[in-house]
Amino acid sequence: MCPAYITYLGDCAASTVLLIVFISTVYVTKAFIAPLLLSFFFAFVLLPVYSRIYCLTGRKNLSAFMSLLLVVLFFMIFLSSALNAIATETSGLFSSQEDIVQSIDIYITQKTEESFDTLHVVLNNLVSESTADETVERLREMVRPFIEAPRDRILSDLLPQIAFEATNLATGFISELPVLMSQFFVAIMITYYLLIGGSSAVKGFLLILPERELMNYFMGELNKIYNNLFNVYLLTSLITGLLAAIGFALFGVSYPFLWGLTTAIFALLPMIGPPIIFVPICIYFLLIGNYLSGIGLFIYSLIFINTIPENVIRPKLASQGAKIHPSITLLAFAAPIFVVGFLGFIIGPLLYGFLLAAFRTRVYMLKEEGAIDEKELVELSEGEGLPPGARFCGLGLKARSALEWLRRYRT
Repeated sequence: MCPAYITYLGDCAASTVLLIVFISTVYVTKAFIAPLLLSFFFAFVLLPVYSRIYCLTGRKNLSAFMSLLLVVLFFMIFLSSALNAIATETSGLFSSQEDIVQSIDIYITQKTEESFDTLHVVLNNLVSESTADETVERLREMVRPFIEAPRDRILSDLLPQIAFEATNLATGFISELPVLMSQFFVAIMITYYLLIGGSSAVKGFLLILPERELMNYFMGELNKIYNNLFNVYLLTSLITGLLAAIGFALFGVSYPFLWGLTTAIFALLPMIGPPIIFVPICIYFLLIGNYLSGIGLFIYSLIFINTIPENVIRPKLASQGAKIHPSITLLAFAAPIFVVGFLGFIIGPLLYGFLLAAFRTRVYMLKEEGAIDEKELVELSEGEGLPPGARFCGLGLKARSALEWLRRYRT
């Protein structure tokens, strides 16, 4: 038998064994996929913090511990705020259903009477006073059944159903809490060891890969993209959430820290962002007649929550990173959540960032081979160059040339 063929069979057998072992390892570890992904996310985000602390202390263990302490403190504050809000609001739904209905009734009655008073003033300028009184009274009789009916339905059907659903939600969250806590602390422990020895492991892995120069370029692009997707966007979102929490506290919003954290989460999504949180709160203040808080919070939010983070903080942080189109960022953070749940928040940027880095590495290869010039390289890698209309015109000219070539070829 040919020695080369024997070597080939040995390589195939070794590859098969490695593949089987890899699949088996993934299978027996599938219960810890979430903590693993979370630990990689924590390690990448905390790496700059770890590096700064390590420069001051010179001790890896202490630097990793102090970095993780920030995550644990943040998690405990969020957990305590969430549990407090759930407990308070759930008990409030059961104990004050009558008060809620009475408040709704007073609000509807007050706004209805104001509308009728305004209508009465308008009619007095158009018809006689007796006719205006009679018209307004008839309208009151017509509208009264529609005003009273929702109150009965709210008391008998809607509020008990809301209280029941809120109780189920709170019970489910509390029942899952031990599992979530254990997974969180497993992720913390893995992150600790990744911070200490993760960079050495990556360097050792790169040494065994072929095309070392190309792989180094790929890893450099991947690092810049992940830094933009995770560090820049996450840090900007956290700053946005902090500014939102301060504003909510100043204008009297309940649970300002919890709403600030919710604002930070939505700030990760371009074209959606913080307005989905602060606009309804401002509308609520206006509806209850608190115009000062409603208008003040809206102006504060426009300046400090929506404008400054997007136009000052994010560009400053991203000035040294990779340029990423907002549509890619939106898909990376939003789309996977609907498929794999909360883990999509981590899986999405990982996958989209990997594909984008592979694309830019391919562009770099074409440039090195002379198949693409510098101008085309800039257009492909950073999305710059001709405006969209000019690009479509260019595509039309190319399509027309291709059709003319086919016509000549047939004739």
